[in-house]
Amino acid sequence: MKKHEFGGPWTLIKLDLLTRYLKFFNTALQAKPSREQPFTRIFIDAFAGTGDCTVKVERGSRATVAGSAKIAISTTPAFDRLCFIEMKSDHAKALRELKDEYPDRCISVEHAEASVALNRLLSETNWRSSRGVLFLDPYGMSVDWQTVARVAQTQALDVWYLFPLSAVTRQAARQLDRVDEQKAARLDSVLGTPSWRDLFYARSSQEDAFQGKRDEGSKFRNVSPAEIADFVKRRLESVFRGWVSQPILLPDTGVPLFALYFAVSNPHPAAVALSRKAADHLVKMLVEKRLGKAQEFTLESGEAGQGDFFD
Repeated sequence: MKKHEFGGPWTLIKLDLLTRYLKFFNTALQAKPSREQPFTRIFIDAFAGTGDCTVKVERGSRATVAGSAKIAISTTPAFDRLCFIEMKSDHAKALRELKDEYPDRCISVEHAEASVALNRLLSETNWRSSRGVLFLDPYGMSVDWQTVARVAQTQALDVWYLFPLSAVTRQAARQLDRVDEQKAARLDSVLGTPSWRDLFYARSSQEDAFQGKRDEGSKFRNVSPAEIADFVKRRLESVFRGWVSQPILLPDTGVPLFALYFAVSNPHPAAVALSRKAADHLVKMLVEKRLGKAQEFTLESGEAGQGDFFD
């Protein structure tokens, strides 16, 4: 199988969060809306990788762990449908090989650009009779806001979104004048608004240390990564009618690279309360350093991270 190398200790945290939530989700929905006619439960991974990944852990060592696709397949109770989207041809090939190991399961692998395939899937699915979990762990800033809003419109998907915080910070140069048209367009796309120009930047008198000149006209970025993450939360809240978690900054020390969000599209109070209870419990486990242990994800352990949700 093709090796998929990426991430660090924070990768184990996001996989642990996902693992536990998938088990909780399927357990909670087994008899919803009724035992006789339960919802079709769907898992969607828009950047599915290969099924395995090699992660850098403590002291520079590496651990090969079950990735999100393999975790979803192993989840018990099981999903009725698993939809894996992957734009890289070698990764898609590895996913098809993984699918072939489970001929009795309803698994689809689509070799396509994530937003295109995801929008098609959203259109083709009957969301009145289906509920699902979407995992968004994009390659850079490749998820456009229109797709995020379309997901929210289903009112049927719970979403774990690993937002590319450091990529946004890189594109939003320290001085607004240095954000070229291409970078600005990418920021508009991922944030879904041009308002970042006014919210991230303020006019500031800057003295040139070499020539002693003052620049009175330029606008400089005056927000921290954490403040950008808070802005993204507000943007998500503008489309997700259920609930959006506080951003989980990863890694939790040093400069954050990502902000992990949990968003509930279903506005029904009972659905929100149930999902929020689970998310709050997982965050508590994270604060208590009870998540992201490499030994719980090693492929040698058999089932990929299927510990009890409340362990």
